[in-house]
Amino acid sequence: MGLEGTVAAITGAGSGIGRGIAVALAAAGGKVVVNDVDADGLEETVRLVRAAGSDGRASAGDVRRRADVQAVVGAAVTNFGGLDVMVANAAIGIYVDLEEMAPDDLDRVLDVNLKGALTSAQLAIPALRERGGGSIVFVTSVQAYATLRGCVAYGATKAGLVAATRALAVELGEHGIRVNAIAPGTIDTPMLARDLDGMNPADAEGFLDRVSAANALGRIGTVEEVADVVCFLVSDAARYVTGATIVADGGFLAVKRI
Repeated sequence: MGLEGTVAAITGAGSGIGRGIAVALAAAGGKVVVNDVDADGLEETVRLVRAAGSDGRASAGDVRRRADVQAVVGAAVTNFGGLDVMVANAAIGIYVDLEEMAPDDLDRVLDVNLKGALTSAQLAIPALRERGGGSIVFVTSVQAYATLRGCVAYGATKAGLVAATRALAVELGEHGIRVNAIAPGTIDTPMLARDLDGMNPADAEGFLDRVSAANALGRIGTVEEVADVVCFLVSDAARYVTGATIVADGGFLAVKRI
């Protein structure tokens, strides 16, 4: 899945899955522009991209602001001559029953996870078309299909991206632009670590044991395993794949616990 000469933009790449995708694309030969609200995290991602043998640029900003997303696309064009791949990964998780959710928190989840992803795709289209085609990848979640209490807003945004993947693939196929998504299960990321912060060590260990046992493989996934699927989706190996959502959850959705 060599990606030599490919230029990619990844939102939410200051840590976790976004960082893993950036490093994997770089290791495959791609140049990357990485976006996040965490400028320090972005600098570390760029360092890792360069250590992987490629080149990268940081474009700090918030996907809720169109100008910040346009700056990511502009950085790709200015620094690397164009854009071939947009990975809309930026997301936040605020887990609370919908009745109790503050209006500002509801807006943040919807604006970052869904509107921010759609804006990223929308503003990338002209640059992708200019190159004669390319790929858009939405990072959704298994919570688009099976969710937990307190995740109404989060699950709704992720399900929306699954639908958007199908619909946008129809719009852009004539331009040679493929649109796909990946739906990860539980992945070892800083977001997972934050979920454990309020627990005592015994409770945290028990939670991780339950999460691991909830899928067919019996373990939590890694960012590298998610990134490998993204590399496939944007490569010529997947040149006839569009409108698809690839579930990478260790078999979580396949397991029915009694």
